[in-house]
Amino acid sequence: MTLRSFVFAAVLAGLAGIAHAQTPAWSVGVTEAKKAEAKKFLDAGNALFLDKKYAEALESYKSAVGAWDHPAIRFNIVRCLIQLDRPVDASDNLKLALKYGAAPLEEAVYTEALAYDKLLSNQIGDLTMTCSQPEVRVTLDGQPLATCPAKESRRVAPGPHQVVATGKGLLTKTVEVVVIGGRSQEVAVKLDPLARAARVEHRWSQYVPWVVFGTGFAIAGIGAVLDLSAVADMDSYDRTVAQNCSVTACAEDDPRLAGVRDLKSSAETKSNIAVGVMIAGAATIATGAVMLYLNRGRTVYPESVERLTPSVTPMPGGATFNLTRGF
Repeated sequence: MTLRSFVFAAVLAGLAGIAHAQTPAWSVGVTEAKKAEAKKFLDAGNALFLDKKYAEALESYKSAVGAWDHPAIRFNIVRCLIQLDRPVDASDNLKLALKYGAAPLEEAVYTEALAYDKLLSNQIGDLTMTCSQPEVRVTLDGQPLATCPAKESRRVAPGPHQVVATGKGLLTKTVEVVVIGGRSQEVAVKLDPLARAARVEHRWSQYVPWVVFGTGFAIAGIGAVLDLSAVADMDSYDRTVAQNCSVTACAEDDPRLAGVRDLKSSAETKSNIAVGVMIAGAATIATGAVMLYLNRGRTVYPESVERLTPSVTPMPGGATFNLTRGF
């Protein structure tokens, strides 16, 4: 039997069987017009399926099921979903296709459906989430799962999945779990209060701005000492000039000023240096003040991530499967 005749037979056998018996459950309430509409979409889907255009074929089969939800048409949806690597959706539709047993399906198709059922049961895992904290919202892979307290189970494809729980006044928690096909896994969610998880974070170590601030005052103090020394030197020079040059003026190189001439030069030098040092000190003080402002503590909350990693441990007589936790 060719692939084309096999695909058509999957449905036509079921359609032909209803002409010789009482109306079966899957045909109750379906008009001839609806059956004709379903066949039109079915034929289009079969053509697309044979061309390996599985996504387009899936849409045609869905339209056919919309007109007549016949188990044989539903099984063609299963075939498409398997080709599109959507095992969970395929399993859900397969249960609908097998709802009435073998009656609406050709024998070979029914056998194939049972084989798919066994195959998919080993490819899909069960993930159960439990939580007891009121008003905690939980999502699975970004989709709403439950509002706690609750216990919810979902059939999921094998591979990594993410459970995220959020609640007012509670630290958001992410649980990353790897699901194994044919296995049941549980995730218990419990959130910590924000107050317990919070910590105060600073831009720098708390002592650093104070060190800068204090250093600025120390530098300014050195400048002030130099300035006082310059003033003292200049006062000494002025007193000497007043004593020795009160009657006649003294020139710069006057011998009467020989002992204090260096005091004036020293005072001017110290005064210039003092001004520069005090400016540097003031700038350092300003920097310390800015750092103190920027270093105000801010409350941060650590990321709460729990990882459940599957592992297989060899043991006499077989292997055991378990989940190891990581944070």
